[in-house]
Amino acid sequence: MTKSATVFATLFLTLWCGGSRADGPGPADPLTTIMCRDREDPGVGATLVFDLPRKRLVSSSGVGDTILFDDHNVPVNISAAAIEWEVAYNTYTLNRVTLELDVIGRVFFCQLAQRQL
Repeated sequence: MTKSATVFATLFLTLWCGGSRADGPGPADPLTTIMCRDREDPGVGATLVFDLPRKRLVSSSGVGDTILFDDHNVPVNISAAAIEWEVAYNTYTLNRVTLELDVIGRVFFCQLAQRQL
């Protein structure tokens, strides 16, 4: 694993665990925003916003030719390895370690979005 992938994975897991202890909005904001880009076509991507303590995909938006379109308040299954959800009989899997999103066989590389103040 490269150093940057290790840093992203560590940051993701830190935010994941820290957010689950949050009581509400504030400094320990429970929302996690992830930006993803298609491995083969960087002009195609998605932004995913999760409320991990409540096990919800709060929103998703797609850029370019993707099937992620304005999904809101979708329940997610969280395991040690992945976050999975289903919309319109399509299953989505976000690998928690590599931060790769599998959208029906199409792989997106993801990273945590910078926090905005």
